[in-house]
Parts: sequence; C-alpha cells; structure tokens
Amino acid sequence: MASKISRRDFIRVVGVAAASAVVAACSPQVVTQVVKETSVVKETSIVKETSVVKETSVVKETQIVEVTAVPLTGPTNALGVTLPADALPLEQQTYTIAMGKVGEQFGGAFGHEMESLYNRAYQLGLGSEALTNLDKEGNMVGIGCESWQQSSDGLAWDFKLRPGLEFSDGTPITANDWVWTLQNSFGKAYDFGWFFSDILNANDVLSGAKPPAELGVEAVDDLTFRIKSASPVPYIPALGLWMWLAPKQAYEKFGDNWSLEPENYIASGPWMLTELERGVQYTFVLNEKYKGINRPYITKIQGRPLPNTLPAYMNGEIPSYGLGIDSPAGEVGIVNSNPVLRSESHPQPSVVTWYIGFNTEGEFKELTDPRVRLALSKAIDKTTIIGEIGHGFADPAWGILPKGFPGNTYEALKEEDPNIFDVEAAKKLLADAGFPDGKDFPVFDLWIRSPQPFMTSLCEAVQASWKTNLNIDVKLNPADHPTFTQAVFKDRKIPIYFVGYSYDFWDAATFMAVFRTGSRHPYSNTNYDDVYTKANGDIDQVKRLAGLAEAEKILVNDVGFIFLICPFSIKLFPCNLRGEFVTPNSLGYSNDVGSTYGNTSGYPGFYWSDSDCRKSLQ
Repeated sequence: MASKISRRDFIRVVGVAAASAVVAACSPQVVTQVVKETSVVKETSIVKETSVVKETSVVKETQIVEVTAVPLTGPTNALGVTLPADALPLEQQTYTIAMGKVGEQFGGAFGHEMESLYNRAYQLGLGSEALTNLDKEGNMVGIGCESWQQSSDGLAWDFKLRPGLEFSDGTPITANDWVWTLQNSFGKAYDFGWFFSDILNANDVLSGAKPPAELGVEAVDDLTFRIKSASPVPYIPALGLWMWLAPKQAYEKFGDNWSLEPENYIASGPWMLTELERGVQYTFVLNEKYKGINRPYITKIQGRPLPNTLPAYMNGEIPSYGLGIDSPAGEVGIVNSNPVLRSESHPQPSVVTWYIGFNTEGEFKELTDPRVRLALSKAIDKTTIIGEIGHGFADPAWGILPKGFPGNTYEALKEEDPNIFDVEAAKKLLADAGFPDGKDFPVFDLWIRSPQPFMTSLCEAVQASWKTNLNIDVKLNPADHPTFTQAVFKDRKIPIYFVGYSYDFWDAATFMAVFRTGSRHPYSNTNYDDVYTKANGDIDQVKRLAGLAEAEKILVNDVGFIFLICPFSIKLFPCNLRGEFVTPNSLGYSNDVGSTYGNTSGYPGFYWSDSDCRKSLQ
C-alpha cells in the first residue's frame, strides 16, 4: 500500500501553516481546529482468469492542529481609545514627570497656562485644549479648530472650531470662549503676552493703554474665531499651539484659583486635575467627557519630586533623560558602552540659540556705539570656545537660527564681519570708540539667566576673552529665571546679559520676531523692523524666507547681540515606549513627549508596551 499527498493538498497544508503563523502573531488567544484532509490511494489486485481488476478507494484522515495567538487589540481606556495589542494593562499606562526637571515652572502660583507661563503649578497642555499644534513633522494641525483661512487682505485669520466640543461641566465651547480667554489673559498683563504681539493691539492691551475689548479677536459666529493683525502675518495659526482655552464660568463661579482646586476644576482638554500639592505632586486622569481629537492612549499623568538622573532613568523611575553639553563624561561613557541605552538614544536637532545681549536703549551710552559692540564680538573666538565647552554637543551660532532650522543661512552668516575672530581689528575699533586698550571703559555686569555649568563656563570664557584681548572687565551675575526676567526684560536696567531662546513653532519667525522693537529685548533697530515686517508678510514662501535671511543679516551686523552657541542633545526614552509619536519622522528624528516637534498638549500617540527589552538594565 502506498500513501502520497497531491500537489493541491500540499499547497493547502502549507497555506494553513502559514496562516497559522500569522494568526499566532496577531489574533485573539484561542485554540483553533484545522481539518487536514489527505487522499490515500489503496490498490487491490484481483486475478480473474486473463484479466486483472484494480480497485481504488479514498480514505480521509483528520488531523487537529492547535494554534495559540496573542490578542488583536489591547484594552480600551475611558475615552474609548483601544490600545495596541502589545500594550500593558490600563492601570500601568501612567506617565510620570519628574517635577525637578523644569525647576521653577512646577509648583508656581498659577494653574492655567494663560495666567502665567513662567510661574505654573503643573505641566502645560493637560486639562486645557489648544487651538492648534504641531505634528511630529512640524506641520500645523488643528486641535480646538478643524481648519483656518486667511482673509484676502491678509489682515485676519478665521478659525473654524470643531463642532460638538464641550467643557467637562457640559457647557458648549464656542468662539466667544476663545475671545474671552485671550481678552482675560491680556487684560491681566499675561507674562507670555509679548509672544502674541502680532495680534492687533496686543502690546497696547498688555501695557494697559487699551482695554481688553480692543484686542484683535472676535467671534464671527459660534464656531468661527477670528484673529486680526495690523499687517499680514503668515504664521498666526502657529501661534495657536500656545493658546489654551479657559472656562469663563470657572472664574465666575470659583474665582481665580479654580485651576488649583481639583474639586472646582473644569477641563476643556483630555485631562482632569484630581490631585495637587503645589511643589510636591499633582495627578491628572482622563476627562471622560472630552469629545475632541486629542485622544491619548495613556490613562494618567502625574508629577512627582523624582531625581532627573541617569540611574533614575535606567531604573524606570522617569520616562526620559537627555544627554547634552553639560552631561558628565561618565554618563556619556555609560550610555555608549551599554547596548540597551545606545538603542534608546535618539539624536535631536538643535532648536535653541544662546547669545549675549546688549542694552542699547541709551542708559549705558558706551553700548550704544556700534564700534564697541563690534569690537566685543570680534574679540571672541567662538569656534575654539564652543569646541572646548560644547564637548561635541553644540555648534557655534553665527545667527539666531540654529543650523538646520527652516530658513537658516548658517554657512553664509559665518562670513559676516562680527563673526570673524580678529583681535587686532577689535582693538582698533575699541580705540576708535575712545577706549584704547580698554582705558576708561566701565566695568559692566553680565547677567546669566538660570545658570547651568556650561552657561557659566561659556560666560567665563567670554569674560576672559574680553579681558585678554581688549583689557575690558565684566562681572558675572548669575540670576534665577524670574529675577532675570524682571530685571532684564521688564525693568530693562541690565547692561549685558546671557540668555537663550528656543523655538515655539517650526518657522524662522519663531526666533526672529522677538528682536523687533517693543518686543522682548531692550533693543531697537527700525531697519530690522522694516525688513522683517515686509518679508514676513509675503505670501510667497521663497521670497519670504529670502527677506527674512536679509533681516537676520542686519541683526547680526548691528551687533545688538552676539550669537554664541547652538546646543543639541541626545534624548533617551525607553524601548518599551511605543506608538506613532515616537517613531522616526522624515528627517530621522525620534522624539519623546514634548520634545522638538509639537508641545505637550494631551500626550497623544504613545503607550507603554508589554516588552522585556529593558530587562538587562534591571
């Protein structure tokens, strides 16, 4: 008796096996019965006189194959969001923020973001809905709105709000709520208000010269929120990622401290405050009444006084850690020598420039002379200093836009006169200004904002360069963030200062707007204002960026600022942090929450997976 399998049956059996492998990878955990039929030919020979009769019969055999597979999907959270199949249980989907990580920004006196950005009690963008945001590619996307349109004259933007949105108390969200939010914050001299100075009458309302009702915002109808400007501003939608909706009814019912009292908290975003001990801890959980699009996987966000250290990261106490210009060499060595940590390391583009600023408004007459400022710039060997202090985590800054940032002309600006190190030329400039060999030049203070080791080292290097090359003395004055902000930007009484600026939206204007007259700095250059304003209003993006490049060249050559350094970092986040948000973008950058692209609104797009990829770190 012979047994054999036909080609058709062979293909069918192989197909079942392949399908079983796929099922094992992605189907629910079940036991599956697979029936396999095999044709067996049975031959019997019967001799009858002169003929042979051959009988053939088919026997069907049944084989049971058991297949075990993992679930197609994970658990579903309180917002109805179903997590991927490899997600940990909901009770483990908690993101913990180390409160010491951003210093004075946690534990402050205010809850809502548009009361104070710099003196907050907890993280940004949790219980409040933002108007817009950035995706991981840096593109603008609507959050509280679903679309926007610029008027034909370029002087207004209409934002179409998402219909059906509500506050957590059931109150419908309308355009009037956005109008009230901005009028209320500007009327109270919002400390981040300068950022919105493109809005019509914004500076006058902030200063009290005009009432909040004259701020350039209005409700066209219930679902159309309009922002107006004095001249065309192409990036108005990008400003929306720093606008968070405030509930007027909360202020009226509970007073200004409503956002610090969990029992009175009213949310417009995906999170509800359930616990707050200022400066100690806070907890947000999902707002089950949230109807917007910013829908997280995770179920809880908590701030705790945890150490922001590499051991804490390796032990799983904190969800991210950064290596950069001021990281200890030992830490860099540990990461480089550990395969798991190396796999969790993700290089980030530079999005910050640190620079020396001069108060040129007249109180310090020596600094109003452009020859003095140019001499101070040319006396600094930026390439050498940054190489020694940067430890491979920084580039020299030749302008305000970091290398690789949209619109930058990094290499061209390197050749501008203020960026060329030339001690003899610097000495001549200083002498021509009436201070040969530094004689009779006053000893100015140089204030340093929130000094970290590299900041202090850099300012010490600048101090030494001016002393060695020009015989000029300055005194370094480290200051905390609030004190620095008050003295330098509000009182405007400090002669020289060291400060950094990081991007707020993915456009050249995010850096360049702050140097306009009446904005952040004690500095004014009407030529810069005119070139910047004209260029920035051009709807042709190629011409716009070319005009902005010309404005940046004016800024560099006026030497109201000495642009020094553009640090970048290596970000570590755990290999079991998964999701679309942490996958690489088109530039190859993988970003954890709140890093580089977008702000932290809602914490969408990531979850904790059930993986033992970090097992060797324990």
